Amino acid sequence: MRVLVTGASGFVGRAVLEELQARGLEAFAVSRTERAAVAGEARRVLADPADAAEVRDLLLSVEPQFVMHLAGVSSAPSYSELYEANVVFAANLLDGALAMPSKPRVLLAGSAAEYGAVPAAQQPVREDAACRPNTAYGASKLAQTSHAFVAASRGLPVVVARLFNPIGPGMPKSLALGSFAHQIACMGTRGGVLSTGDLDVVRDFMDVRIAAKLLVDLSLASDASAQVVNICSGDGQRLLDLTQRLIAVSGVPVELKHDESRRGNSDVRAFVGDPSRLKALGLHVEPSDMDSVLEETLRSAREEISAT
Repeated sequence: MRVLVTGASGFVGRAVLEELQARGLEAFAVSRTERAAVAGEARRVLADPADAAEVRDLLLSVEPQFVMHLAGVSSAPSYSELYEANVVFAANLLDGALAMPSKPRVLLAGSAAEYGAVPAAQQPVREDAACRPNTAYGASKLAQTSHAFVAASRGLPVVVARLFNPIGPGMPKSLALGSFAHQIACMGTRGGVLSTGDLDVVRDFMDVRIAAKLLVDLSLASDASAQVVNICSGDGQRLLDLTQRLIAVSGVPVELKHDESRRGNSDVRAFVGDPSRLKALGLHVEPSDMDSVLEETLRSAREEISAT
């Protein structure tokens, strides 16, 4: 089976490529510039995702049976650039898939940010919860979801995977634990001071490799179409606890220092997803070995630092 993967060079995309390679599936990785292969996949360049004709031509040349649209950005200099990356690209991809002689199944990577703030009494949050995004990023991903349902009404088999908080090796520094791992990696053996934002928040963290497995499983699930499915564990963990565990596995002395200027994309205190729909599709949510994940995340950051 041939799978077209956008956002293939990103944090989640790299894990998905490795999962596809492990299953012996033929992957075509899409990026805006030429890049080296991650897991032996074929590479395709899409210079302008806002160009509907170029997107359509790419699909027609590859003829995928499955499309995993993982491309997107969490922030941009302007709303127009944010929407071009998160909405226009997806809309062009959906239209291009609809125009193919044999329509591929499409998975769009959504985000828990589409829900916005959900009261504690309504958590773990289900897919039928009202979406009231409180960030521009969340609003743009919800707009992407709307386009998915339009495409589904026109006959395209499409599913939206709402990702919660994947963590693991290669995390970008824009994510809290990715930043912390990078800071510790820069300290060396003498340790130092770790600058953080508010750590007293609870999130639904999951090993990115488990998330990648679920994304591939969901792409292949024949019963998953025209719906939103949470990619989550249902288990909330405090960021402070994971930060302390990261320090423990580092083996160096680290002092925590709260920095008021360090703020995330959301002021939501606690946010946990409900994986019931995922399980109803017959997909198993494996538990994440957090100490192992954190250790590998830190090792990856140290390797990146030593390579520069």
